[in-house]
Parts: sequence; structure tokens; C-alpha cells
Amino acid sequence: MFKLNFLTRPGRMAAALLLTAGFLAGCATPEPGSPEAVYQGQQKKEEARIEATKQTIEQLPDWYTNLPKDANSVYAAGTATSPDLQLAIDKGTLNAKRALADRINGLLSSKMKEFVSEAGQGEDTEVVTEAERATTNLITEVNVSGYSQANAKVLSQGNKYRAYVLLRYPIGKANRILIDQVKKNRVLDGKLRATKAFKDLEDEIKRARKNKKE
Repeated sequence: MFKLNFLTRPGRMAAALLLTAGFLAGCATPEPGSPEAVYQGQQKKEEARIEATKQTIEQLPDWYTNLPKDANSVYAAGTATSPDLQLAIDKGTLNAKRALADRINGLLSSKMKEFVSEAGQGEDTEVVTEAERATTNLITEVNVSGYSQANAKVLSQGNKYRAYVLLRYPIGKANRILIDQVKKNRVLDGKLRATKAFKDLEDEIKRARKNKKE
């Protein structure tokens, strides 16, 4: 009995060498500028982008997506990236301030609508017109300089920093902006002072000032 070998020992060695050479050729770095090299570079960039996005989601602060709720404050969050640490924080703060101004605008507009509705919206077109004008002025003149930083987090993302910033703004300050704007207009000041909503708001401001002194 004997076994037939189709390849002699030298033949088997040659075949193994060919397979090894083919494997190494497949793993070789493509020539710079070639379509393979361009494709490989794009693939690496895409993989890095996906990984950075994954890390961003995993490391996202809870307060960024679930803003704190406080009866006495308005909160807003912002984020930004930069190769410079301080610039990343500054840009994140600026974005948070924009979001804060938008939230305060919404708060003031809601209060104004409440006043006008209680004063008799639809029955006094003069009040409605002046309220719309006052609301427009509030939106353009809103001041968020009274904010404070409630929280912050800085992460490293490749060769950049990502900063998350949470700002807090006392509602009492926003309410005072509204009252001051209303008092600039005699029509609104006279018509709205009789409403319960206006009186409640003034009482709220007085309490806030008293608590601040204490």
C-alpha cells in the first residue's frame, strides 16, 4: 500500500511560499496617490468620525439633554470644540448664552400673552398692538448678563477639546425686564396693572428682592 502525493516536498514548499507572498502583497501599503491609497485614507477618516461621534454620545453629560428644572431659574446648555481649551469653553458658553436668550424670550412672550389675555384680548386693539410692540422690544433688548455657570465638562476628542457648559439665569431678573418694558408704555402700564397676573408678577419680584437681601 502506498499514498500518491501530487506535490513533491519541494513543490509543497513552493506553493506555501506563493501563498505567503500573496498574503503579504494583500497587506502591503498602497502606493501614495493611488486610488487604493485614497480609498484607504477616506475609510480611516470615516472610522475616526464614527468613533468620535460614539464617544460624544457616550460621554454626553446628563444635564445637557435633560436641563435642570427650577421654579426660580431658567437653564440653557451649549457645546463647542476647539484645539485650544479656553476657546472651546468660551465658544460653548457663547452657544449656551444664545440658547438662554431664546428661552428667556419665550418666557417673556408667554407672560405678555397672559397679561393681554387677562386684560381682554380682542376687545382692546390698542392694548394688543402695544403688547406686540413691547414683546418685539423685549426680544431685541433681552439681557442675559445676569447668568451664572451652573456646570461644565471638558472632554478630549482627538486633537481637540469639546466643552459642555450649563448656564443658569434667575427668573426674577427676566421678570424685572418685562415689568420695566411695560412701564415704558403708558397704555400697557395703565391697562395691565389692574390684572391679577401683573400683580402676582410684581409680588414675585418683591419676594425675589427680599430673599436676595436676606
